[in-house]
Amino acid sequence: MSNAQSKEGFTIVLPDSWKNETIYTYKGPDDSGVQHNLVVMVDTELETQDLYSYAQQRIQAMMNTLNGFELLGQRERPLKSGLGAYEAVFKWIPTEGKVIFQKQVYLISDGKGYNFTASFSKKTLKTIGNDVDAIIDSFTPA
Repeated sequence: MSNAQSKEGFTIVLPDSWKNETIYTYKGPDDSGVQHNLVVMVDTELETQDLYSYAQQRIQAMMNTLNGFELLGQRERPLKSGLGAYEAVFKWIPTEGKVIFQKQVYLISDGKGYNFTASFSKKTLKTIGNDVDAIIDSFTPA
């Protein structure tokens, strides 16, 4: 048995055959028909330590699962802390007539992969997107 502790003030004991795959969600403003949020997934079982390969695996997974997926751009995007990161911006169509723009930022630190995902409207990609970039730039691994 292993203990999984959280910053939210509780501990849970998991059997050894279970693993903690906590996903963090931060709620932002509701603007232009989109409830904005930033989701951070921590990947503790990486298939590669190469950032570009890791990012391409994640992008390919999105291509294979999201309806109407269109990759708008991708680039290296170091954080202000100096950590190397990679960014992809794409749009997809969850339901007819609704287009969602998403930005994903990937980084690897101390053997863990971090995947940041934020959703926007076309308008808020340029406005609230700046706030999200600042939040991601503030990331410091423990």
